[in-house]
Amino acid sequence: MRYLKVIAQDRSGHQAADTLQFLFFDGGQLLGEATLADRQRLRVLGKTYLKCAWSNAGSSDARHLRIFAENPSADGSPELVRLHFHDGPQIAYKAAARDLDNDGELELILSSDVDNDGHANRTDRARVRTMAKEFLRLGWK
Repeated sequence: MRYLKVIAQDRSGHQAADTLQFLFFDGGQLLGEATLADRQRLRVLGKTYLKCAWSNAGSSDARHLRIFAENPSADGSPELVRLHFHDGPQIAYKAAARDLDNDGELELILSSDVDNDGHANRTDRARVRTMAKEFLRLGWK
């Protein structure tokens, strides 16, 4: 399975993430880190992820997001994007965006409180939709 791992870190100790890493994996094997061109394309995804308040103190990578696409119909276009928010080896919570009719639009968003503000609401669904769309724009499915 191919996925993007996003890691936010507070290396300065100012109680806010100041470093973002984007790592590409295939079958659990690291393929590489995002290039400068990739980082430009990942800017919106990164800003949205930072709003989820899922970061690490120092250089830890225990808390991270794994985002990947699935193509159950095997027609070559993804119908499902999954977001797994990890805390160490465990998945703390999940979210998903689904294209129900394979028209390229994500019609169904399933999420809990992904921004950790105490409420699972429209804002959470909007953040999931944005991250899923930005991931798909990479063309890395």
